[in-house]
Amino acid sequence: MLRLLLLFPLLLIFGPTSGQIVTIRGQASGYEGRELLFYTFPEPISHEKKRLAEAKVEADGTFQLHFQTDQTIEVYTDLEKYRGTLVVEPGANYQLSLPGWSPRSTREAASPYFEPELYWLSIKDLKPTEINFLVRSFLTEYNKELAAHTLDLYQKRSADSLNAIVDRLEKSYPDRQNSYLSILKRYSYGEMEYIVCQPNKELIAKKYFASAEVALSHPAYQHLFNAIFSEYLIGKSMDIRQKNFIIPALQGDFQGWVAQLTGNGYQKEIAELVVVKSFYDGYFSNKFDKRAMLRGLKDAFAGATCAPLKAVLPTILLKTNALREGSQAPVLQLKNPNGSPGPLAMNGKFVYLAFFRSDSKSCREELDSLVSINKKLSSVLTIVSVSLDKNPSDAIQLWNTKKYPWGLTFPYSPDKIQSDFKVTSTPLFYLIGPDHSLLLSPALPPSHNFESLFLKIYRESSFREKK
Repeated sequence: MLRLLLLFPLLLIFGPTSGQIVTIRGQASGYEGRELLFYTFPEPISHEKKRLAEAKVEADGTFQLHFQTDQTIEVYTDLEKYRGTLVVEPGANYQLSLPGWSPRSTREAASPYFEPELYWLSIKDLKPTEINFLVRSFLTEYNKELAAHTLDLYQKRSADSLNAIVDRLEKSYPDRQNSYLSILKRYSYGEMEYIVCQPNKELIAKKYFASAEVALSHPAYQHLFNAIFSEYLIGKSMDIRQKNFIIPALQGDFQGWVAQLTGNGYQKEIAELVVVKSFYDGYFSNKFDKRAMLRGLKDAFAGATCAPLKAVLPTILLKTNALREGSQAPVLQLKNPNGSPGPLAMNGKFVYLAFFRSDSKSCREELDSLVSINKKLSSVLTIVSVSLDKNPSDAIQLWNTKKYPWGLTFPYSPDKIQSDFKVTSTPLFYLIGPDHSLLLSPALPPSHNFESLFLKIYRESSFREKK
């Protein structure tokens, strides 16, 4: 397994230190000696895992673990071919039975795009009145409705079909004074309405978020929030009518950007959440001044008043620092087309890291531009091309056709590498120094005068070494 020596580990922060104890125990036949890690996703901005607890499965197949929480949350555990999940309430005890151990097939293990199947963990003596039963029953019916009325919702944009679905679900799942289920229903209905009301995001944003209580850790809230507010600032910046509205955002003015949103009908807590999301996405988009975006996030850390947001801002800031120029690059795990570790021997060289997809014209053009750079600078610069193609054979065919003189690599885990390096679009480039630090994050593409900038960095580095 190949690594660009350590760098910044995946952020897995230990669970909350306040709240009531949750106990999870159970039987895991075939898992003897394996570690079980339970985690959650506390916020939709960076969507980083938060470690809750882990336990080793005993020789008799039993396990037991404990963690604290002050609210009802959905938790997960990765089980090779499955991602097990259940909803836990503060102070509750759960007796689970895990699915039999099922290792990935050779083909699944070799595929960098394998996705574990979501699996509702079996809970002993689960009663129809309990939250897991209600959530699972509702989601089953909800997904059936979506499947049966795909044409009406996605193509016809039928409000009548939407209302009929909501009426049927409400009859089966009336308000039971359970806040977790109520939020699930509300934002599931919002997801359908978002489908019907495309492309009017602002209408859905105002209805479901502007004056609603922030439910930061709820999966349904997170899903619709990201659908509406991902790249929110990028979208506003492309509308000439929003030019004056987004001035505070472009300047990294946290309070000013919050004021613009509250003046537009958003309550302060959700306005702060949207602003942090805007700065976070803006920081990694390579479309705005990174210093301004980072300044906005730091000011949010000092000035935010939304308690749930303040609790997760340290983790969000850590994530931005993970790709800050001068910091250590994230762990890089790559392999060759044949599945063996990818060729990378730094040997005191710089690394020009290129993420690409073969079906992208701009990616192919930039790869062609790398040929002359490789010819001139291969003695001091190693090019590492990482394919993010869904079908690896597309990249292999491109390499066979173009005969690029540097190696083709694939990530062992595409999701992890795209998260660690914030790959939201391709092509994307980074320059990594011989000491594994990020020198350009992201770097200029080869066709945009990267060579001149690299030579400047190289000469300065050589001068410092001679001193």
